[in-house]
Amino acid sequence: MAMQDQYALLTSSNDASFEEFYSIYFSSMPAREQKSRALLAAMAARADYRILLVIRKAAVIGFSVVFAPPEESFRLLEYMAVHAEHRNAGVGGRLFLRSVQDAVNGRGNIPVLLEVDSDREFSADQAIRKRRRQFYKRLGCCRIEGLSYILPLPGKGAPPQMDLMIYFPEGVSPVGKPYLERWLKAIYQGVYNCSSDDPRIAQMMRTVTDPVTFA
Repeated sequence: MAMQDQYALLTSSNDASFEEFYSIYFSSMPAREQKSRALLAAMAARADYRILLVIRKAAVIGFSVVFAPPEESFRLLEYMAVHAEHRNAGVGGRLFLRSVQDAVNGRGNIPVLLEVDSDREFSADQAIRKRRRQFYKRLGCCRIEGLSYILPLPGKGAPPQMDLMIYFPEGVSPVGKPYLERWLKAIYQGVYNCSSDDPRIAQMMRTVTDPVTFA
């Protein structure tokens, strides 16, 4: 099956595959965490984003969205999803590894951060959250300890409780607390259009050790 899959970057909302990408996104992402269609269209054209599609028999069956600011020493896997008909068949694992390879692009052991709904919060989809965390852990991702990640979502209602996970392409490396703080500032600015001085960043960093520890 893997040999049938192809990967392609989505760089414009005018591409016919954008509608297939958006359909999977809309059906897979929790409503509270979804971005608008217009914002996704703008992201496709941005130089600091990589939207990678999995294509099988000319149809999009999965995608990943990676925030990849060229001047920074990290990447953020913002979203990843596989069409419901193609789940539990290895597509997600292959997509993750291909997304990392594409985003890092030979620059060495650049860490990839992941925003993951926490399975420590009681919720109707708690079992799904637990399976998702186990999926990423099997791929070699670790949770950043001491960090209660605050997703700066606009709109009404509290954001879901989140964990921030991390993946090193060439094996776990030490991370100093100042580096993590810099990454959070870049994410708040580049992904969520918030200030780099947002008080939620300082709130998150209060309970993080130096160097950062992983679980």
